[in-house]
Amino acid sequence: MERGSAVKPERERAAEAMPSKMFNHGAGEFADKFNVLPFSVSHNLGEHPLFELPRLAKLAATLWELAAGKVVAQEGTADFGNRWDEIPNKALSLIKGIREIEQSNAWVLLKSIQEDPEYSACIDQCLAELSELTGMDLKKEITWMDGYIFIASPGAVTPHHIDHESNFLLQIHGDKQINVCDPNDRSVLFEDEIENYYAGDLSAARFKPVSQEKAYVFPMEPGKGVHIPSKGPHWVRNGNKYSVSFSINFCMRQTDVRSRIYQCNHYLRRLDFDPTPPGQSSVKDLLKLMATSRLANGRASNKYELLRKNLKRLDRASRVFGKVLGRSVAPAAGEIANPENEGNGRI
Repeated sequence: MERGSAVKPERERAAEAMPSKMFNHGAGEFADKFNVLPFSVSHNLGEHPLFELPRLAKLAATLWELAAGKVVAQEGTADFGNRWDEIPNKALSLIKGIREIEQSNAWVLLKSIQEDPEYSACIDQCLAELSELTGMDLKKEITWMDGYIFIASPGAVTPHHIDHESNFLLQIHGDKQINVCDPNDRSVLFEDEIENYYAGDLSAARFKPVSQEKAYVFPMEPGKGVHIPSKGPHWVRNGNKYSVSFSINFCMRQTDVRSRIYQCNHYLRRLDFDPTPPGQSSVKDLLKLMATSRLANGRASNKYELLRKNLKRLDRASRVFGKVLGRSVAPAAGEIANPENEGNGRI
């Protein structure tokens, strides 16, 4: 038997079990708003058997065996304004917690679901269609991709936050309301918040009185979804049923480049300079990229490495320049943790 031949039939069977068309949209329909503004989508995965609770409990066990950090459980009673580090992890039996999600008052996240061939086939089909809908060869533009499944109790809250990656969030079961702001609106997302996020503070973007007023509000039910662009502030409250959502997350070359400029700006600011935000000066942006490229050490293998790989080198460089310039250097925002190294709950 050739290597991989036992896996291939499983992937083929999984692909055959998928809807013939994932998204109910035409070619190029997403091109103008993609990774710029949030927008609603229609899909055909609502109530699909692949996302039923017994199957998700089996998936959780598989992912836990690969790495405990691929299965995360937290309390579902957070507030929109909470920081991530203010929300306690949920100590529960994850298999029981998923099967009894209606009563467990929890928020469970399954990461890297593409490790299972059935979910991998689902993601592959989604990305193929999204390339057509965005008019972009996503395989060439994506630098990192991961599939997530969110399982949450009735009324559970996901607090206000931003992500480096873009995503398509598809509602499979239950209902909820997701609020998303324009990532380019500096009345809801400040430049210093973005800089601090890329310097290690994953909760740097704060919920503001104007946030709800300016948010795009998307009522979600099976068959509905939303595109959240990179750094789009968003927060979620579940409805009266348990919720299952499927998210395709990916980093792209353009947003990776901007993240390095923000990191450079953060350390220039620590040296008491007043750097220009990305996009205002192509010459200054290029110089910052050249500087961070010389400090970087190889290509990032995942999102967390991508976000943090330059930080220690930039920190050391800023301290050296600070001594040369006779300037004190303010403390860094903090180290970006890698949830892949953190276990939550128990199987």
